Amino acid sequence: MTETAPVLPAAPKVRRRWIGWVVAGGVLVVLLVVGFFVGEAAARAYASERIHDELVAAFELEADHPTDIDLGGGSLLLQAASGTVDRVDVAIDDVPLGDLTGDVTLAATGVPIDTAQPAETIAATATIDEQNVGSLRDYLSGIQLDSITLGDGVIDVSATVQALFLSVPVAAAIEPTVTDGQLVFAPRSVTVNGSEVSVDELMSGPLAGVASGFLGAQTFCVAQYLPAAITLDGVTVTTDELELSFAGENVALGGGDLSTKGTCG
Repeated sequence: MTETAPVLPAAPKVRRRWIGWVVAGGVLVVLLVVGFFVGEAAARAYASERIHDELVAAFELEADHPTDIDLGGGSLLLQAASGTVDRVDVAIDDVPLGDLTGDVTLAATGVPIDTAQPAETIAATATIDEQNVGSLRDYLSGIQLDSITLGDGVIDVSATVQALFLSVPVAAAIEPTVTDGQLVFAPRSVTVNGSEVSVDELMSGPLAGVASGFLGAQTFCVAQYLPAAITLDGVTVTTDELELSFAGENVALGGGDLSTKGTCG
């Protein structure tokens, strides 16, 4: 009689179990990635809102005034874990600075997550177009001006003055400089009836009385409209715009550093 070989149990389906673990792991990775990006988006939205609120309060803007906030590349969550955001760039259009209105850009580096702590550096610029520079007419001269235009490094102004029953056209190239938080406007050159004359010559001549009003140096205090922690440190004039530059060190984006206004010396 022939013996029947015993039936061996089926081998476990190791391959299928391995595939199951791979699929489960893949799903977990996807969930972690999605969660990371959702968290990243939420963190950026929250940080942008905080910065927006601080800046509209600092510049006394309406709560819904548009601000363009760039928190830079890289993961904000990973930066936050270190306690500091590498860089924050902000652009705000139509910011009032007393008689002026300009577009402000601000760049901050080494910004702590705790906004009460100071950033490493803050630099800002305010760009004022030619039309808005016209708002400074009372600071550019003591008499009524006929025109105000921007030149290379100067603001060109012209007027008509009365002298001995004559109407005399005068023009001046006004150079702006910065002193103690103020813009100081002083004449670089003067033209009378088409001929260039020196400021000293004009001030000692028969038109001295009129010239003193036309050419007297004027000042405009910008600091009083800005956070005290940010200092006006430069001015540049091109044929298109007047640009004011500001800088600050150890300035916190939250707290009193941005809410306290400056003064002029």
